[in-house]
Amino acid sequence: MHFYESSIITTKDGLHCQVYGNEHPVNSILVKPKYIPTDKLSSDSLHYRFISGKKMNRLNLWTDKEGLKEYISGFKNKYPQYVFNSPLHKGYRLFFGVPIDSIERVYFPRTGLAELMSMPEGSLDEHLKNVHEFVKFLLKSGLRIKDLGLTYSTLMGHYLSNISDINIVVYGKDNYWKLMDYLKTAEHPLLQWKTKGDWLDFYKKRNRFAIFSEEQFLHDMSRKKSEGFFNDTLFVIFAAEKEEEVWFKWGNEEYIQMGNVTVEGTVTDNFNSIVRPGCYDINESRVIDGDLNSDADIALGDINVSKVVFYSRDYCMLAYPGEKIVSCGVLEKVEPSEGEPYYRVVVGYFDAYTNERREKEFIKTVR
Repeated sequence: MHFYESSIITTKDGLHCQVYGNEHPVNSILVKPKYIPTDKLSSDSLHYRFISGKKMNRLNLWTDKEGLKEYISGFKNKYPQYVFNSPLHKGYRLFFGVPIDSIERVYFPRTGLAELMSMPEGSLDEHLKNVHEFVKFLLKSGLRIKDLGLTYSTLMGHYLSNISDINIVVYGKDNYWKLMDYLKTAEHPLLQWKTKGDWLDFYKKRNRFAIFSEEQFLHDMSRKKSEGFFNDTLFVIFAAEKEEEVWFKWGNEEYIQMGNVTVEGTVTDNFNSIVRPGCYDINESRVIDGDLNSDADIALGDINVSKVVFYSRDYCMLAYPGEKIVSCGVLEKVEPSEGEPYYRVVVGYFDAYTNERREKEFIKTVR
């Protein structure tokens, strides 16, 4: 089932969830719980917010690992209906999902932005004026209002002026790449790209120093035009796949966990590296290191990995065709309903954040 990435769902028992990806099971929408009421479950490891008349925890996957692990365990106990057990994944994988009958309301980014852009500018506060001006700037790329959406706190109306980000959704991968090309040369007096210092702050917050050197991280991240500042406000631009252009269909493949490996290969296609889950097609792959499950029916040297898949937006647009990448993650054998089986490496399943894989998984370019 298709349901657009970055839409916001509120549930009947008060959770605020962000839609995670564009392909979903028939009866449940895959999400990341974003704000969770504290009446059933509370953690001082997570930040608190007061939203919709309730004290909420904001789920941060990069918080203290032991605190996160304890919180996720409690979440499974208090909100079992929002833990999705995938029948497609053979091996433990953590997914969150909102059953269709638990949805209270859906906030659609495209509808929200159209409403905002139709308002008289004199009725807007400083944050919304900033969003309005930024969107007008983006429309100079040739995209239309219906190609864009607005998400997170601005869409929900609980933003904080001078603090909250501007989060824009672009509908359609061709539209997204078109916008990225425009932003390579576009100029505006209020537009600023992230500096070396800005990227290094991000590097420290995400514990990337455990994986990347500063030089490597700056090289891989600074080429992106999906993040920057507009009038000193951070903006992040997301991509959402149209139904006719998704790179996989939920239910058309099964995934068998084979172990954990590090693989190197040459990128042949990065068109799908802008969405979540994202994908780099690679060839000339070579498994550098790894541990296979005891029941694996193949040797490390015989594995030909053809895709590197990621669930974390950190790895969007990291590499381009012809460049070599190295990736450490979960090795899966993919058995499609049609066609031949193949192997892929996956980085950033939710369960990785609660164990040692959080500091071990990565994708980076080979320089």
